[in-house]
Amino acid sequence: MDYLVELRGIIGQPSGPGVSGGGWERLEGELGVELPEDIKVLCEWYSPIRLGWAIRLANPDTAVYNFGAHVRDTVVAYHACSFSRENFPDFPDALGFGGPDGLIPVSGTAHGEEIFLYCDPVMQRWQIVVFVGDDLEFYRYDMGFAEWLYRYLMGEDMAGPNSGQDFPNPLPVTDLLVPEGSVPVERFGPLRP
Repeated sequence: MDYLVELRGIIGQPSGPGVSGGGWERLEGELGVELPEDIKVLCEWYSPIRLGWAIRLANPDTAVYNFGAHVRDTVVAYHACSFSRENFPDFPDALGFGGPDGLIPVSGTAHGEEIFLYCDPVMQRWQIVVFVGDDLEFYRYDMGFAEWLYRYLMGEDMAGPNSGQDFPNPLPVTDLLVPEGSVPVERFGPLRP
């Protein structure tokens, strides 16, 4: 299944020209790792955006809702926490934060979850790791970001056990990149079958 196509089917067409992804190279150089293509494509198509009043996507080339600033600020905040092996039930050891071998924060939700990318050194592929503040645990999902986001928006348990949400149909979408002095534009994606 092409999850980028599936996501367009529930988010709709981008409402504007999008923001180019020139900032990805700078951010990847800072992190020491090339980020997965699916998250870069989604962010270039849509961000900055909020989906279902719950999850947001940022862009490395915007002054507000900047992807790089989110990564840097979140890594600093999580470094200050005292996580132990018990906080990582799906891993043999506690993980660090930041690239290239730690958790790279890519988004957060209104429900207190933080979504991270993790390149598993054994499987040699990107996975999604979600920190759930209520549980103080990190949950691993062996899939790319586009698949994880699609399943999350479709109401599956993608942020720990019993975490599925019932998003409205059609999906509420808030375009956050607006001219100075304007308010974000709210719209709805296509009606899902």
